[in-house]
Amino acid sequence: MLCSLLMLGGLPLAHAEHEGFGFTFEADLEYGGDDLATFEFTDGSTQDIKTGQGITAALGGHYRATGSPFSVRGTVGYKYVTTKASNADISIGRTVLELAGNYLWDNGWWVGAGITHHSGIKYDADGFGPDVDFDDATGPTLEVGWRWIALTYTDLDYKDEFGGEWDASSVGLKLTTKF
Repeated sequence: MLCSLLMLGGLPLAHAEHEGFGFTFEADLEYGGDDLATFEFTDGSTQDIKTGQGITAALGGHYRATGSPFSVRGTVGYKYVTTKASNADISIGRTVLELAGNYLWDNGWWVGAGITHHSGIKYDADGFGPDVDFDDATGPTLEVGWRWIALTYTDLDYKDEFGGEWDASSVGLKLTTKF
């Protein structure tokens, strides 16, 4: 399913092969951070909701000067995680802004570094506990990839409305198409 999303109606999966200005679509699957809540289900299983966990879909733009191994991209997206509960929508949602620079080698490998900003961070317990709002959070992000796939690390801390601090750092897998 994720691969079909990235094909965007026949657009090829690619990374920084394009020169000049273009558009970017990204899908990230991330895991990590502190346990915000643990839920026990009627079948006896449990599930943790982690502050850095989620799936992000993002759109944006990129630029690479002709002949340069350097590129820059900016995206805006939405990161979301929910539980497997069938009778509730317990979730964390947030808007994600990212600006990153990349260095691309001729063999398709690349590295990137940039800054990520999360805003509108909200934990919705759907009546099974208190809802919690978090302050905006900004932190660095690092990437190492080959063509359209990358491993990522993002270092973030969330501060909740009650003054509590939460590690929202994550490791992830990023899929990118540029056109």
